[in-house]
Amino acid sequence: LQRSRPPQPLPPPARSPTMSKFKPRCRLYLQVAAPFTARLESQLSQALSDVSPACVLICGADEQLEPTALDGLIDRVHGAGAACLIESANEACADLGADGVHIAADQILYAEARKVLGESANIGVGCGLDRHEAMALAESGADYVAFGAPGSGDFEALSDTIAWWSELFVVPSVAWDSTVIGAAERLTELGVDFIAPPRTIWDSDAALDSLRDMDRAIGSIRRNA
Repeated sequence: LQRSRPPQPLPPPARSPTMSKFKPRCRLYLQVAAPFTARLESQLSQALSDVSPACVLICGADEQLEPTALDGLIDRVHGAGAACLIESANEACADLGADGVHIAADQILYAEARKVLGESANIGVGCGLDRHEAMALAESGADYVAFGAPGSGDFEALSDTIAWWSELFVVPSVAWDSTVIGAAERLTELGVDFIAPPRTIWDSDAALDSLRDMDRAIGSIRRNA
């Protein structure tokens, strides 16, 4: 795989006690969805400056963004020191030098993405609350698993899943579509590595304030390694 720029890997949540007695701080994982308007571009640029997210996921890129616009967006994210992933778009990722893809939890999809993008790519999987799929894909080499409570928004089930994963596995976990700061703080205490606010957060005029507040809240929590 030939890249137009060096990859920006997601920071590994190393737990070795020889490195630190603390687990790395939880960080934000941002989602942005096409069409990429001037307003969204301005919001994202400010967020990249204000909250230093670990990753930005571009959603809907294949259908609604021209390659030149997508390439510029990837450059902007990389310039801020964050990894840039594309949702379910292996070819766009390979062509434009993004760092990887986010896909549904499926062994066939994962194998295809890994074949196209190579071992150095970041490939994350959205698992809902499916522990079996999360374990299987982590064993296959997924770089992170994302947990969310689809439909019902069952926070207790999500909390239990995050706590279980953090206790047993070293593959990073992401809390998907988390909007409430108190809930994000609780998931951070339970060991989640990244908090991913929903892509719809940008619809609010208070989006940047919300992201700053959440980043400050989760970043202040230290967890034992």
